[in-house]
Amino acid sequence: MNNVIPPFVWPEDDEVNEEQLEDHEGPERMDYDALVMLANLPPLTEELLSRSPALPVKTRSSAEYTLVLDLDETLVHCSLTPLDNATMIFPVMFQDITYQVYVRLRPHLRTFLRRMSKIFEIIIFTASKKVYANKLCDIIDPQKTMIRHRLFREHCVCVYGNYVKDLTILGRDLSKTMILDNAIQSFAYQLDNGIPIESWFEDKRDTELLKLCSFFEAVPSAGRDVREILRRRYRLRDHIPFYSIIHQQEGPGRMPMIMPMHIAPAQEVEENQVEEQLITQVAQKPLQLVQG
Repeated sequence: MNNVIPPFVWPEDDEVNEEQLEDHEGPERMDYDALVMLANLPPLTEELLSRSPALPVKTRSSAEYTLVLDLDETLVHCSLTPLDNATMIFPVMFQDITYQVYVRLRPHLRTFLRRMSKIFEIIIFTASKKVYANKLCDIIDPQKTMIRHRLFREHCVCVYGNYVKDLTILGRDLSKTMILDNAIQSFAYQLDNGIPIESWFEDKRDTELLKLCSFFEAVPSAGRDVREILRRRYRLRDHIPFYSIIHQQEGPGRMPMIMPMHIAPAQEVEENQVEEQLITQVAQKPLQLVQG
């Protein structure tokens, strides 16, 4: 099998009049299971709270504000099975098997990364395996001019089977840190730092990343705590009490525990798993949804 990766050429972004775009409002619907998890979220353990930061201290040349970006279904859609209209294909060796990874890039990704890297410290934080995510980042940003740091599955914590990105592991000022992710449970412990985005798979007319450019560019100049800005804009916490009303029999403001409490470093959980998933993907089908 030929494992030589051909030189990557960024596709040209379509011309879009940004003034005609609507403001970014996040997904039209919230996932029911994710909201149930948020209502049942256990506190972080002392062990996790005492973890040392995974990133080096910022240098003087680093941007004042930090933007954390999820990878799969937020910036790209990847699969181990062939995809129509794949932008690139590259091999990954995982557990002594070579897989071909098929990649689609979300529209306007190059424009988004270039503009955001001028004003933010960009960090990729993915729940996928390092061997896959590192190689993908090396292809789209080989000179590391846009993406400053990368964190992977082993940096997540596992809560009720979900990989959660506890932002304290960054060692960054959370009043100046935002995370963009298609799964709100991914930033469950720092909900006010999160920007939810619609999962992307193949829509060539998608403009979600472009909608966010002008908003993100205005954040540093506002000089405010980003959590205050995002809390007012996306109002994610407003969705959670709704489910407490449904389950009033469990007590005021409480949700029934949907499974035994379990929270552990993702690396510890993986050691007990027989099979490991290379790419953490979101099912391309609506399950139990609630109107946002």
